[in-house]
Amino acid sequence: MGGGRVIREVEFAGDHHRRGIRRGQRLRDTLVVREPHGLPAEFVAGCRRAVEEFYPPAVREFEGILEGGGFEPRAMAAHYFARLESQLGGCTMFAVEQERHHSGKGIIVGRNYDWAVEDLRWCELHRYRLPSGMDRLAYTHHWAGSPDVLNEAGLYLAIASLPPEPVTAPGVQWSILVEMISETCETVEEAVGACTQVRHLRPMNYLLADASGGCAVVSAGCRRVSVARPEAGLIAAANSPLSGTVVAEVPPGNFRIAVPAPNNDQEQSAARSRRRVGRALELLEAMREGISAENVKDVLADHEAPICTGNHDRPGGGVWATIWSGIGFPAEGDFRIAPGLPCRHPYHRFIL
Repeated sequence: MGGGRVIREVEFAGDHHRRGIRRGQRLRDTLVVREPHGLPAEFVAGCRRAVEEFYPPAVREFEGILEGGGFEPRAMAAHYFARLESQLGGCTMFAVEQERHHSGKGIIVGRNYDWAVEDLRWCELHRYRLPSGMDRLAYTHHWAGSPDVLNEAGLYLAIASLPPEPVTAPGVQWSILVEMISETCETVEEAVGACTQVRHLRPMNYLLADASGGCAVVSAGCRRVSVARPEAGLIAAANSPLSGTVVAEVPPGNFRIAVPAPNNDQEQSAARSRRRVGRALELLEAMREGISAENVKDVLADHEAPICTGNHDRPGGGVWATIWSGIGFPAEGDFRIAPGLPCRHPYHRFIL
């Protein structure tokens, strides 16, 4: 449980199809894909068409995954484009504007990602170098998505799941939206615009921060997208929607898809989420002398809310815990990851 955990680094180069082939080859012997129950074929096809219209490179990558991994196309399409399962964990994320921190350069971002501890074995840092699109650093536990990304323009994006909503029409998967934004957008406002252009398949909070000093949280649901802006130089979010300005509304469709319920009580999860957000803001607001990377670490290691979650008496944090913690300096291309509980693990620094 000490500081010796190694962060595995993987580089993906070439176009989207080549990247997909490499992903498929890496997953061929480890990933078992089962077609999600209760998804009509026409719904899956509709989700794929939505992606083809929104960001065609994601379809080319999907085709590469099939080619490289030899997966059954129907099951993989359902999983890649249309999966609906959701978990409400203990994720916490925040951004601190320039005037509130010591360095005076843009923004500091902090975040903890909570998930099943058994998935620590999948965690790795990805470097993306594409002939078109921007270079990126990403950290993930997920073969088909990146919960934390920093691109070469200095745009940082992090996610936190929101409670599931009724799904009545095909839409775009969060992981594909993250790919599109991180490959093509340079600023918070461009990313917000991208979030308004799609029907979201799974509700999600997106924390956005850029090198110019902008930041926002997009709370994107299946029917409505809202944007919250910082107050007094601070913004924080977790696993419940933020009050913000509604920027997009989408009419219901004709499908009635049964959305699997998370394996926890949603009311309790919402209460814990609000407690973490409140605690993060309380700690940050109390730092009158200015906020630095060191005291951002202290916030992320908080055990009162708790922001750093898990059973600290068991290896890895137990069954469910903070499986990584991140600190980002978008203006400097500086991306730091603690590969486990932030109260126990040092941060490793990566530069784009």
